Amino acid sequence: MTSFLLAATLLTAGVLSIMLLPLLGQRSRRSVDRAAVNARLLREDMAALERDRASLGEAEYERAREELARRVLADTAPMPQARRAGSALPTVAGLLLSLPVCAGLLYELLGTPAALAGAQAVAATSAQAAAPAAPTQVQKMVDSLAAKLAAHPDDPAGWAMLGRSYGVLGEFGKAAAAYARVGPQLQHHARWLAEYADALAMTANGSPLGKPEQLARQALAIDPDNLLALMLAGYAAASRGDDRGALPLLERASREVAAGSEDATFLSHVIAQVRRRMGLTAAENAAMLPGKTPDASPVPAQPAARPQAAVLMQVHVAIAPALRADAAGRTLFVIARVPGQSMPVAAVKRADITLPLQVGLTDADSMEPSVPLSKVPRVQIEARLSATGDAMPARGDLYGTATVERGGSVDVVIDHRRP
Repeated sequence: MTSFLLAATLLTAGVLSIMLLPLLGQRSRRSVDRAAVNARLLREDMAALERDRASLGEAEYERAREELARRVLADTAPMPQARRAGSALPTVAGLLLSLPVCAGLLYELLGTPAALAGAQAVAATSAQAAAPAAPTQVQKMVDSLAAKLAAHPDDPAGWAMLGRSYGVLGEFGKAAAAYARVGPQLQHHARWLAEYADALAMTANGSPLGKPEQLARQALAIDPDNLLALMLAGYAAASRGDDRGALPLLERASREVAAGSEDATFLSHVIAQVRRRMGLTAAENAAMLPGKTPDASPVPAQPAARPQAAVLMQVHVAIAPALRADAAGRTLFVIARVPGQSMPVAAVKRADITLPLQVGLTDADSMEPSVPLSKVPRVQIEARLSATGDAMPARGDLYGTATVERGGSVDVVIDHRRP
């Protein structure tokens, strides 16, 4: 604060000195005596006329002499002297008073007066002011872009930018809707396809099955190294039980993510789960985690004996008589969830089934190794018959639910049709 005031004072004094020195050094100047000057000039002209009298002739001489006489009358009249310059003291006093006051007012209006309280106070104030403003400003920018695209919708890159912006804001439904407006150009951009797939997956509680997987694989056809597409396609394959197809995609993705990141942790868990389902022993699985070199020889595709995980729940699935005729040819999904949540804890898929049927759920069927079925005390079981074989719920699916304590067995009757 002291250094700022000192610098401001010195600067003001410098400006005042530049402005006041000419005023203080001003001296009164005498006016020029024009009459005396004119008289001297006329005398010189008269002397020259006398010298040229003989050559001019008497008539010309008299005419020139009369002309000089008229000039004498006109130019030798006494001229009033110019007034002396007034005193500069009022001007000096006015500047001394007005300049510092004006400077202070301008700093109050245009400067940062709060800076006088110290840098720390300014930083705290700025942080408090900026914290709530940043999201608002971003939202305003996104809303402005949406308005422009509504008026001029033929802008594929603009729609993709809007979709990405909504994704950053966590508005995944709006993000998916924006990517859907991109048009034919979408099929030529791996990044747009992968981000569209991610937005759709997030609207389905993180499930990449169905259209998200389809879009991710289209992205990989354009760019086989697109990280987001690799993760989505690999996770979708693992969720469908296609471990042999999922493992190469997941391992490629694991080599691209930053070590120690959330993505790296997620991929490590999914890869470990896939390898366990493929029948690898604990030692082989640990040796083949991402970033490690396996010490054992490659594991055969069809192991002689696969360790069996303990069955935690037995689900007896039956169907209501009124829906039995529509059950033929459908794929059965048995899904366990925490009551009140939409993300599955565990899931099993069965095709070519005949109801009633008994399905066992184990920790190997868990969607996330960090949240195994054995750690969930109470679950909601859904048995659903899909006509398309897609894990995503669809119109016309047949389903039934039951909520029970984990362990033992539960009966689920499929008696509803999804509208």
